[in-house]
Amino acid sequence: MHDLEGILQAIKEHRIVMIYRGLQPAECLEVSRVLFDAGVRLFEVTSNSPGTIESIEMLHSEFGKEVLIGAGTVMTPQQVEEAANAGATYIISPNVNVEVIRKTKELGLISIPGAMTPTEIEVAYRNGGDIIKVFPINHLGAGFITQLKGPLDSIDFMPSGGICLEMVEDLFNAGACAIGIGVQLLGKDLVRFKRWDLLQKRASEFIAASTNRKKVLT
Repeated sequence: MHDLEGILQAIKEHRIVMIYRGLQPAECLEVSRVLFDAGVRLFEVTSNSPGTIESIEMLHSEFGKEVLIGAGTVMTPQQVEEAANAGATYIISPNVNVEVIRKTKELGLISIPGAMTPTEIEVAYRNGGDIIKVFPINHLGAGFITQLKGPLDSIDFMPSGGICLEMVEDLFNAGACAIGIGVQLLGKDLVRFKRWDLLQKRASEFIAASTNRKKVLT
């Protein structure tokens, strides 16, 4: 069994989940080496990417316990099982699927279902969601997280969907415990042209923004 509390704490500590969608397994591995050197420790491979399971297995073999690897866009219990067998420790979905959440918890993994409305968020949390992915946050804004944290202050939120660098600090100040980032970090051409220097610089900027929280006076 996985150390679920330890995984949760690591997600909250490292804050940025790198989302791979559409990359080949070899590309995932190559990019992850660059991002690892920049300080990224959380990776998600979406289930609608080519060779999702192979990518998860390769990342797990390469980095072991130095990183946490999750499966994203998980829509069925079968996909949960396949990801778990490949080495994933957390399961992320764009929606609230109770069967997926329950299978995730049954296999001893962290569940991060996606939701938007307060009702969806409460249903996801009540059925076992450890962190709720608020999606798509680029249309809702950081203020939406602030409003949610009023009545739903016991729930941890991971905003995702179109997060640009300028949004990062505001999201954490609003109460996010982590964020999911994809193309906004990778860019359209950095991977294609292997601009690893620019990619590492971009990742460092996101990490710096994620740790630049306002101090709360007590």
